[in-house]
Amino acid sequence: MVIANDLNMRRCDLLIHNTKRMCTANLIVTNHGAENFPYCSLAKDCSGSYKDPCKLQKLEFDRILCDVPCSGDGTIRKGHDMWRKWNSGMGNQLHLLQVNIAMRGIALLKVGGRMVYSTCSLNPVENEAVIAELLRRSGNSVELLDVSSELPELVRRPGLSTWKVQDRESWFQSHDEVPHNRKNVVFPSMFPASNSTEESHTVCGDVEVNINNMNSFSRNINIEETSKLNQDMDGVSVSPTKILECTSNIVSSKFPLHRCMRIVPHDQNSGAFFIAVLHKLSPLNGSKIKDTKIQHTLGTDRTIQFRKEPEPETRPYETTLTRRQHNVSEVNDTEMLGRGQKLGTDSQTSKHKNSSEVEMVLNDVDSILAESGDRMELQKQSRWEGVDPVLVLNDEAVIKSIQSFFGIKESFPLEGHLVTRSPDNARRIYYVSKSVKEILELNSKVGGQLKIASLGVKMFERHRSKDPCPCAYRLSYDGLSLVLPSISERILYASALEFHRLVQYRSISFAHFTDTRFGEQAASLTPGCCVVVLLEGNRRVDSICKDPSTIAVVCWRGKGTINVMVSPSDRKDLLERMAYRFG
Repeated sequence: MVIANDLNMRRCDLLIHNTKRMCTANLIVTNHGAENFPYCSLAKDCSGSYKDPCKLQKLEFDRILCDVPCSGDGTIRKGHDMWRKWNSGMGNQLHLLQVNIAMRGIALLKVGGRMVYSTCSLNPVENEAVIAELLRRSGNSVELLDVSSELPELVRRPGLSTWKVQDRESWFQSHDEVPHNRKNVVFPSMFPASNSTEESHTVCGDVEVNINNMNSFSRNINIEETSKLNQDMDGVSVSPTKILECTSNIVSSKFPLHRCMRIVPHDQNSGAFFIAVLHKLSPLNGSKIKDTKIQHTLGTDRTIQFRKEPEPETRPYETTLTRRQHNVSEVNDTEMLGRGQKLGTDSQTSKHKNSSEVEMVLNDVDSILAESGDRMELQKQSRWEGVDPVLVLNDEAVIKSIQSFFGIKESFPLEGHLVTRSPDNARRIYYVSKSVKEILELNSKVGGQLKIASLGVKMFERHRSKDPCPCAYRLSYDGLSLVLPSISERILYASALEFHRLVQYRSISFAHFTDTRFGEQAASLTPGCCVVVLLEGNRRVDSICKDPSTIAVVCWRGKGTINVMVSPSDRKDLLERMAYRFG
């Protein structure tokens, strides 16, 4: 079962459209800010009457792909507009958001599970700095895995262990060098950890060399063999002897950041990507996480406004997170990261200057920051405006009429697996798997914390035909391949010629079929929905529907015609599949 989440509702709609062709009942699409993704735990949100050891108690994941918003400098080759949009401060603006999203992902990860952190940027502030901060906050609960042996044909480079941070055309090696008036913008977590010097790094002017990681590159460099040669690095000619003579040493990170993967465009003619794989060893321990209090200080003569939000990959987040350590020795994942989020503004007078502080506190039970058009507004989680509720279809009469009309076998359970988004007179019915059903039950018990944009696969739709039909619903093409092996009624088998003509012309009368036998079979059906299956070669009829590669289409048997009930794009796809298969 997969839960796919995106903050932008338009991107959710695109995801729903693209996954429709998969015909899977194991998918839920949600619309949340990833840093506030609901924990959905029964431990605190529900009374003991709901607690059943046989039921799902909290939402945890075996695998998480944390593809965070980033500055997108790695997409410049394909997105030429990035040359106009990009600036050097974008990575700094997104750093805390990336940390918060990744920390939420770790909290939602099962012990023993893995999380992949990825960006399409090469900025270490968005990459290695985030991973180092995750490892620092998580203590011994999380480890960074070495996956260098995976995908050996993929050309990759190791992560950096030291880097500088740029702000307003100045470069800083440590947070101590940052001017006092910029410390609320450039945070300590952006720099390499300063507690260890286990890895040796050398800097010569603007050229940085990682000696320990030199042999980890896909194209190895041997310093001894090239001692008499100059190396051209970014247009600067530096000899190995000069490198070793440099005296400017930078303290590197104590974490094994070389286990991260950097994919650069010129290695294999691709875009640029950063990838890190994290393994959760134990529940997060709050006593090992240091206090982190980061604030934005605004002048008293300024007002706080929500600005128009750019594209997700270049979204500047000005509000930062304030995390307070609680006076307890240990807390679990729910207690540490399940506090929700609210936006508060406190006006205070400092000894040095007047300022107003904006603090964002996790509180995903009470409120979240959700996107509405081009503005961010506060919405209560129990009231998802513009999103229809998910209701389990319990109408036995409707379910039995569908089962009997299409001859759906008992091995394909419908009861308890059908849901709808309409409170009365359901227009569309979706089929969900057992795993999705458990998530829905959990979400119901915790007060509907998940904002579900889509789930399962659309299986049935209420028809509007005036033709007399004992079943009020017809099959949906979206879910046809899933239910087809279990249907025993209302099936017609057509030759390649008849099937192609039917899809091409959409509607054909019984008398105009070239195969008179097929026309007679269609005429013998009672009015209503039916399925036309492509009959290929000498294949047995009873085995065709069980083959996943079978081509079939949903039709409507009218008074004197057979009509194809698919969209123009699906018709085009069917014709292309036939052309590929039959030439």
